[in-house]
Amino acid sequence: MLRRFSPSAVALISALLLPALAACGGGANDDADPAGGGGLSAVSFTGKVGDSLKATWHAKLAKPKSTTVTTLVKGTGAKVASGDAVSTYLWLADGTTKKVAYSDYSNGAAESLQNDGQLGDVFDKIFSGATYGSRVVAVTSAKELLGSASAGTQLGIGANDSVVVVADLVKKAATSPTPSDAKVHDVPASEMPKVVVKKGKPTGLTWTGIDKPALTTPVRRVILKRGSGATVKASDTVTVNYLGETYQAKKPFGESYTTKTFTQSLSGLIQGWRIGLSGVKVGSRVLLEIPPAYGYGAQGSGSAIPGNATLWFVIDVVKAK
Repeated sequence: MLRRFSPSAVALISALLLPALAACGGGANDDADPAGGGGLSAVSFTGKVGDSLKATWHAKLAKPKSTTVTTLVKGTGAKVASGDAVSTYLWLADGTTKKVAYSDYSNGAAESLQNDGQLGDVFDKIFSGATYGSRVVAVTSAKELLGSASAGTQLGIGANDSVVVVADLVKKAATSPTPSDAKVHDVPASEMPKVVVKKGKPTGLTWTGIDKPALTTPVRRVILKRGSGATVKASDTVTVNYLGETYQAKKPFGESYTTKTFTQSLSGLIQGWRIGLSGVKVGSRVLLEIPPAYGYGAQGSGSAIPGNATLWFVIDVVKAK
């Protein structure tokens, strides 16, 4: 739930990858070149953009030397502009094992991705030149997509495997109000909810005396325990334990304290984590308040996080590198 999956979208894949990826759309929007711009043959896709996606594998994909992008279905909408929030159905698969790693179609809802240059090179290439209503595919690697080869293990993707990303760019999404700034503000603990701890582990938050913040409130932070390790940088991959809640929720929408630590490049997570954890020392426990614009925006995420929800996270920083 924490993850935020970011030259023009090319019509042809490089000669090196010509055998790699078959491109055939499905449904009412099926006006893509049935040869995929070059006789691509490893996997083909059917299903209408914004409605469904089914992959049929014909061969495995070797890890590419660089990311390549092609448009499977050319949408008839306006061009995706810089700064747009794009309502997107994402589908990711390991091209070596041919296993699906993530699917918004399985999750039951699109997600809002910000075309602001913060999601990385792969999504810059997917968005650039694309039009709404399009189905765009990228052949890449875990390192290119997530910032490190090892980050893919969180999705069940091998460090040396290829990655296939399909993005159905459905429509321009509503956006949340812009916070007053993009900095973290350290505040007194009295201004934030209290952390409920049982047997040494956070289990929730209590909201007595805490007003719901304005949507333009910037990221706020309380350092509950100050660590003595390395200082976290926005470019780091972090290992953490976390618990997240929305305002006055009866239970967390997600946590790792009862399962296992979570490891991910900060560049692949919601912007509020990059802002709030930068400068924190390893070994610290922090409480972050994240406005919707730096979280899951006007669209929210699933049934547990409504649109324009401010998020609170208790985070124990275990490691950063």
